[in-house]
Amino acid sequence: MQRSDFKIECNYADGKRDRSKREYNVMAARVTLYEDLLQELKSNLGEADQRLIQETLEKGLTHGWEESSTPSSSQKRRAPEEADSHAFYTEHQAASRAGSTESLDCVGEDFNRSDAVRRTGYMGKASAVTWMEKLKRENDGGRDEGHEDDRRIDFGSGLDGSHGDSAIQFERSHPLSEANYHCDDIPLSIHENVQAYQVPPRATADFLLACYLECVHPAFPILGKTTFVKQYCAFYDNPNLKTGPRWLAVLNLLFAISARYGRLVGADWSQYSDDHAVYFSRARLLGLDTGSIWIPAELQRIQVHGLASFYLMATNQVNRAFSMSGIAIRQAMALGLNLRNDDRSLSESSKQIRYLVWWSVASVERVLSGITGRPPSFSGYDCSAPLPLPLEEEMFMSSSTVYDTPVLRSLRRLSTDESDVSSSTPSSVAKTATSRSSRETSKDSEGQRISPSNALFFLYLTKLYCLDDDIMKQLYRPGLVAQSWASVQSLIAGFQKRLVRWHSALPAAFDFARNQRDQTFLRQQMCLGLAYYSSAMIVNRACLCKVDERIPNETKSGKEADRANAQSCVHAAKCLIDLLPDEPNPAGLYAASPWWNMVHHLMQAATVLMLEISLRATHCPDMSDQLFTAAQKAVAWLQRMASDDMAAFRAWRLSSDVLQKIASKIGRTVDDRLTRPLQAINEDVLMQGLSTPPLDYTMPAIPGSMPMPVPTSGYMPTSGYMPTTPSSNSDSTTHQPNTVWDSLMLNSYDNYLEDFDPTNPQPPSTQPPW
Repeated sequence: MQRSDFKIECNYADGKRDRSKREYNVMAARVTLYEDLLQELKSNLGEADQRLIQETLEKGLTHGWEESSTPSSSQKRRAPEEADSHAFYTEHQAASRAGSTESLDCVGEDFNRSDAVRRTGYMGKASAVTWMEKLKRENDGGRDEGHEDDRRIDFGSGLDGSHGDSAIQFERSHPLSEANYHCDDIPLSIHENVQAYQVPPRATADFLLACYLECVHPAFPILGKTTFVKQYCAFYDNPNLKTGPRWLAVLNLLFAISARYGRLVGADWSQYSDDHAVYFSRARLLGLDTGSIWIPAELQRIQVHGLASFYLMATNQVNRAFSMSGIAIRQAMALGLNLRNDDRSLSESSKQIRYLVWWSVASVERVLSGITGRPPSFSGYDCSAPLPLPLEEEMFMSSSTVYDTPVLRSLRRLSTDESDVSSSTPSSVAKTATSRSSRETSKDSEGQRISPSNALFFLYLTKLYCLDDDIMKQLYRPGLVAQSWASVQSLIAGFQKRLVRWHSALPAAFDFARNQRDQTFLRQQMCLGLAYYSSAMIVNRACLCKVDERIPNETKSGKEADRANAQSCVHAAKCLIDLLPDEPNPAGLYAASPWWNMVHHLMQAATVLMLEISLRATHCPDMSDQLFTAAQKAVAWLQRMASDDMAAFRAWRLSSDVLQKIASKIGRTVDDRLTRPLQAINEDVLMQGLSTPPLDYTMPAIPGSMPMPVPTSGYMPTSGYMPTTPSSNSDSTTHQPNTVWDSLMLNSYDNYLEDFDPTNPQPPSTQPPW
């Protein structure tokens, strides 16, 4: 600058405030760089070192940010000058609740105030129910999602996790239960007319067992299939065989799950809407009575509670499923199933079956954690059980060569999760980091060499569920409130990389992103694809809001990261909907997908799409037409599914109502056909299908011809997915509990012993009856 009076060149130094601000930003960026490095190194360390790093990071974030609840006189004097100081916060100073998750360490509602609220319970910030509640709340008053008109938030304070005057002050206009589409409010009673020891005729039972083994067992191998089929054949071949009540409970739960599937696909043999409820009532009488919690844990009891949890999840009773799953996990841990078994007296095949039991109950627990947004009842740090081998049960039960050291070591390398590095020390971090790439490449190539199978599918599904567990533990834990928004961005980036690595390692036969003519593994592709896109939505959900308004002085790179993450969330939702045909065909979808939580996946994707529409397609302005089309498609699918499913009916009613309210924000109008049910729906009838059987109920027999609905949208696998069973007009039979003794069916029978008791005759057939 030149002074005109003296023609002297003058240079003015920055003011103290500007200089301090610039220096502070430089230091904050440097600290963030160090934090990112520690977060990257943390995954390569052991549990103790990880905990030390986490504690250090949290201490560093809280240092210097403590504020007294009562301001001092000097603070009061500075108040006018610094009243708008939050406007200068960057992502390094802003609290993590600047994202859509807001505060993770508190609740804004009394979940014990009424029966309706208790039946819904607390739903965490990762739950689609919570997302829908926020969407309804923000749009019922005509506001855009992201504006906090009904509460006060200072997004720049509270890095120490404290909440004073700047805490979120909730004034809910809608209780969470109003956005709940699950069915925990349906009465679950046992009618006195149900006979616990009654079983369906052989033809019906054969069909139900085949249905379970084909449509459920690959993703939930909690049963030792080979042994159980032997037991099943012996049970039906010898009417006088003594059976333990818990084995019968397992059988009835298997029947209940299959009958529920038959109801959804419209099978001809499913003559009553509540077949599955009758089977479940019998299972409750046989193995789920109130006294069962006082009995020591055993393998068959773990099966009973695990299957019960799966059935409740399949009937959209997620609160009950969550409670039952917790019991199964506790019992499994009581037997040490979560740990590696080095007992030399136990055969390797029995160990592998028990590992499958553990990963089955753990998988259901993690799926329910994602549905409810609640933390799972165990941590990955508590588990050392090897991941499942990519071998079918028949192979490792019959071949001893599988357990040769070189073969087993090769299989174990593939079954090792990339995030698991045991006994790591800080000195080994550099070596571990440099060798990670080569190890992953080696494992990926081994995965490509192994022939695709249901066992290989379950291995990759389990790995994805392990990743989901890490996502819930790190991105949705209450302790995250003590971290900055920049730390959240770093976590999201790390999980995105892990998701990409998981997908890149998938064998070609399971790759859901490819167009494949061979539909042999179509159900597996759908299951993996839906789970993958669900995980991607949960990872990026925190950025799907107007972060730039909450952090006005966010850096350019921070804004770009937020926008990219929000786009990834919306893209995942659209990709999930794109997996479905344009013309809704529920029976075909159920036949080739994880039918037990399809409503959840559809509702999750629909809610994310509507959140972006509510934001006027801020993050994806060029895709507003595509997003609206995808949202209408999701609503259309829920509308078609609503005829036979109460949860789908409630989800359709919720999503249709919200979509009508927000469509105008992007200049669109909802198709009138989506706002009306396709047919008259009696909610009482839908509810009856999940509760009490009628007084005059008799179990139907399989008719002579049982054609299954043939999907019209390319869902039918190349080989028949349902067996053909013989005609049977016999009535249901009853096995008495006190007939001829047989050690095969003892109450204390270990379901995973490979051989029968040699003192007892072998059953006439050890092959499945189909």
